[in-house]
Amino acid sequence: MSSSGDIANNTSPQRRGRQTALANWLELLGSMRFAISLLTLICIASAIGTVVGQSDPWVNYVNQFGPFWASFFEPMGLFRIYNAPWFIAVMAFLVVSTSLCVYRNTPKMIKEMRVYRENLREGSLKAFAHRWEGRFNEKPDVLPGIVTEWLEHKGFKVKQSVRENGTMVAAKAGSANRFGYIAAHLSIIVICVGGLLDSGVPLQVAVWATGKTPVTGAEISQGIPEKARLGESNPSYRANLLLPEGETSRVAVLNTDDGLLIQDLPFELTLKEFRIDFYSTGMPKLFASDVVVFDPETQERFEATIEVNKPLIYKGVTVYQSSFDDGGTKIQLKGIPLTGERDYRFDLDGVVGGGRDLSQLGEKMNGLPAEVLKVEFTAFKSINVEALPVENSGSVGVDDLALGNANALSPFETNLASVLGPGVKEDAKTKFTNIGPAITYKLRDESGQAREFHNYMLPINLDGGRYYLAGVRDTPADGFKYLRIPVDDNGQLDGFMRFRAALQSDDIRRAAAQQFALQAFGDRADSAQLVASVSDSARRALERFAGVDGGISGLPAIAQFIESTVPEGEREKASDVIIRLLQGAMWEVYQLSRTTANLAPAVPDEVHGRFVQDAQIALSDLSLYGAPVMFQLDQFDEVKASVFQLAKAPGQWIVYLGCLFLCIGVFSMFYIRERRAFFWVTRDAEGSRVMMGMSTTRKTMDFEKEYEQFVSELNSRATTKAAPAGDAV
Repeated sequence: MSSSGDIANNTSPQRRGRQTALANWLELLGSMRFAISLLTLICIASAIGTVVGQSDPWVNYVNQFGPFWASFFEPMGLFRIYNAPWFIAVMAFLVVSTSLCVYRNTPKMIKEMRVYRENLREGSLKAFAHRWEGRFNEKPDVLPGIVTEWLEHKGFKVKQSVRENGTMVAAKAGSANRFGYIAAHLSIIVICVGGLLDSGVPLQVAVWATGKTPVTGAEISQGIPEKARLGESNPSYRANLLLPEGETSRVAVLNTDDGLLIQDLPFELTLKEFRIDFYSTGMPKLFASDVVVFDPETQERFEATIEVNKPLIYKGVTVYQSSFDDGGTKIQLKGIPLTGERDYRFDLDGVVGGGRDLSQLGEKMNGLPAEVLKVEFTAFKSINVEALPVENSGSVGVDDLALGNANALSPFETNLASVLGPGVKEDAKTKFTNIGPAITYKLRDESGQAREFHNYMLPINLDGGRYYLAGVRDTPADGFKYLRIPVDDNGQLDGFMRFRAALQSDDIRRAAAQQFALQAFGDRADSAQLVASVSDSARRALERFAGVDGGISGLPAIAQFIESTVPEGEREKASDVIIRLLQGAMWEVYQLSRTTANLAPAVPDEVHGRFVQDAQIALSDLSLYGAPVMFQLDQFDEVKASVFQLAKAPGQWIVYLGCLFLCIGVFSMFYIRERRAFFWVTRDAEGSRVMMGMSTTRKTMDFEKEYEQFVSELNSRATTKAAPAGDAV
């Protein structure tokens, strides 16, 4: 017995300790400071979710933050913050914390609302900041009834307490103010519960309960596997659907961290037509989808229009107009080789979103490097609005070349090299102009590396000339840099491509150099040695510019040669001489390219002179363009597609209910004022003596006015009046 008693005595303090710890934990969990901390954390997370794009492709985050920080942020769930486990856990704790707060304080508040405090003592009434005393002729047994009727007329609820030495009249108004606190706290609970229902939790539970497994896009392209298919009964989801014009779908795609899930819809959706209107800046002004909805269960079919902020709601599924995309436009292109001395074209067709294996084109690709294996057509736009210069002066200079203007030609400096530049000078006065269709594609090599290209279909007027713009970038985070290719007399690329192919021919370079020397010094016996020397120098300048040795080409090659062979003090003079040799020889190459094509020689005027200058810069930049072939858009058959977001959100109406509670709570707390008034009536030699006191939970100017009105009306009826106490808060 004694040992049992010892055990009981030893374990009792442990139990008390556990009970105390549990009580302290519940006290913390239900405290206001804990709930405010959780609410602050949710607000911070929501701000991050607003600033950082959610559920974007991984490459977008790598481009935005860099590989290190993207890998650092990803485990924290910042890229899917509203479905992150920690965010859901915080919301769950906030629900529990607020529920405990409501559970603990609601009975007290309701009790406080019902209490009139009619047992208040006279000594406590004297301590009121807002107090009044006076005398009335009415007897003590009559005056409380008069006071009660007067207070009820003012909207107060009144209760009397008759005592031996007097009567206490207790009145209260605005007790519904307490409901504001209750409703505001309930709104947090209801909104969080609705948010949890619309989060990824129900989907994860459904996936776990049904044994579904996400799959990759490659697996879906071979057919929708049953293991990745969710039924129509799925209670909550947010899915996406890309629907080209004329096509029908009854499934949508759910993106998860591990892959894709297919969500069955309770209806079929057919896109009849996608309509879009633009502002003058090229930004979409209005886009809408005309759809046909078919219900397989009822065989009902109806038409509807879905616009931004005007969704379609049917069978509990809300279809939002999210964005738009290309739906598989059919394109026909001209392949234009940029290497070798052959000048030819080849046809290539494809579909936007697809690709072609160039290694299977056979003879069409003869002369192109074997490492170019595949072209991927990534995007097409039929309307491209860009800010183009209002005035095209056509003047160029050294600053243009240094700033990266691909059309600049200037006295060459040895520390400058031609680079690809923006299509338009940033300091020019511009206006928005539609410059026509454009195609975006990638060239992928055997190692899987790819560069992205953006080529316009039509020539564009820039700086007094007409050019085809061919853009290139290495990563999606970079902007496109454009190669300006001048058009020929017929407004085509043929003249430039002939020029390029001719520059790669040893025979044409040699003949052009000889022709330039002869025209400069004449075909005389006394100048034969000088002609031979100039011809040899011009030929070597052309070879370096053409990059026949396999090294760098263009103006950078000339600059490298000058820096490595000419003393620094003589470089400026040498560069001027070499540039003049090069320009003269390039003119002869151009003339020979026309002769080879059975065309008449070009007239040496300003138009053809500018063409040769522009072509020289473009040829210099071909090495920076970084592709052995360029694809020019020839014809297209555009197919638009609409991107829908489909949501089944059972928590939506719960959130609306929570918002209603929040509005009621805020209105009650700010616009319903709780006031209490107490009248202590005692017998006096001439009638009755009255002491009045007023109080409120929140002192405002309205309360001060009401108190002054009470005092004024009491003074008007009292036989003896006293100065009120607490005129100021």
